[in-house]
Amino acid sequence: MRALILATTIAIFTTAVQASDFSLYPGFRDRDSFVEMTTDKGLIVEIVLRCSRTAKGQVTAGIMTYSKVERLYCSSRNRCTRDPIIAADDTCGT
Repeated sequence: MRALILATTIAIFTTAVQASDFSLYPGFRDRDSFVEMTTDKGLIVEIVLRCSRTAKGQVTAGIMTYSKVERLYCSSRNRCTRDPIIAADDTCGT
């Protein structure tokens, strides 16, 4: 009986963990999209930005996060604000 309960608990836990890790790729469809990818990691959403594009087509990227609990956007320089544009500008260095 214990083994059945343990196996059921592990199955439910791993399914819940896998469901909370979800990624979207808006940059895949739109070459000019500012957001390359978002990954939902539960309490934190990781946002990969396309900061700039060189003449050769190479992309400079930056990563910022959003905390669902605190409702704050944090730049890669560890500065947090409620405004996503300020956090994105700080991440991309503009």
